[in-house]
Amino acid sequence: MITVCILDDHPMIIEGLETMLKPETDIKVLKSFTNKENCLDFFIKEQPNILLLDINLKNANGIEICAYISKNYPTINIIGVSNYNEAGFIKNMLRNGAKGYLLKNTSKTELIKAIRVVVKNETFLPRSVETILLNDSIGTPTFNKSIPKLTRREKEVLQLISDEMTNAEMAKKLFVSIKTIESHRTNLLQKFNVKNTAGLIKSAMNSGLIS
Repeated sequence: MITVCILDDHPMIIEGLETMLKPETDIKVLKSFTNKENCLDFFIKEQPNILLLDINLKNANGIEICAYISKNYPTINIIGVSNYNEAGFIKNMLRNGAKGYLLKNTSKTELIKAIRVVVKNETFLPRSVETILLNDSIGTPTFNKSIPKLTRREKEVLQLISDEMTNAEMAKKLFVSIKTIESHRTNLLQKFNVKNTAGLIKSAMNSGLIS
């Protein structure tokens, strides 16, 4: 029996994944979580074969969670599940221990195939994700690569970064925690596939997102 846990802060996504997996006689969902604390507490007592991990959690960075779990619970095989189709996110998940990466519009067939491949400690990437990585490696320009899709809050944080505000100043202005700002900043770096703030500002200006 392949045991699975799900960590995603959207109950509808959890319900959808559970529904797709329920008919499979060789796959059992042990537990689903909407926050990392409950998930990590559960892992102290019991570890699944597979963790389906959302990489954009509220007040948490899925890539950092992936790295932590891979280091402390190496028997848990992680599959990243996300709406983000930027190469930077995919590569960072894989670098931090994920064995697979699925977009949230994945089919039931693809989800089940990914679980059965990854449980053998093998890597699974659907063709669409492989194409994204291939285009990135050979420098093929794509719309998503040049102008990443940003959330409303990410656009706000990006503008404040360009205004040279510190994380503490942004947190105060937006009424959120500094940790949340740090998470948005990390997401922006990954979406633009850059290493630092200077590269972020340059890419955002080239994309016409800031002036």
